[in-house]
Amino acid sequence: MNFNVSTLKIFACEAVTCTENILQRNLNYPSMSAKLSRSNSSFTITFNRTVTNVGTPNSTYKSKVPAGHGSTLGVKVSPSVLSMKSVNEKQSFTVTVSGSNVDPELPNFASLVWFDGTHNVRSPTVVYTDEASY
Repeated sequence: MNFNVSTLKIFACEAVTCTENILQRNLNYPSMSAKLSRSNSSFTITFNRTVTNVGTPNSTYKSKVPAGHGSTLGVKVSPSVLSMKSVNEKQSFTVTVSGSNVDPELPNFASLVWFDGTHNVRSPTVVYTDEASY
């Protein structure tokens, strides 16, 4: 994003030095968002995420992507199951979103949910275009 040290300090409330250049969509936030340059073409976007087990040891989370309300996005999660052996264990996964000919007037969205039978952890996912006017 080309922020300088002074700008980063405003956000982080401390001095920060960035050691790598990553895509904005791969910032490790629960939500996922990507802007397409055109609405009338096919696309595939991959998001990389890492999660930390703050629950109990020996937890298994399965992914599911509930059907969207009119969304035509295809969503694949790999791996689709995360088995956490200990508290504070970290595991990474990728979310691949694909589609074509999206409506430039509407955001296209999906929702990834990790569940262990009791808890649901939701990550909203939105894909939009430069042409959007909302």
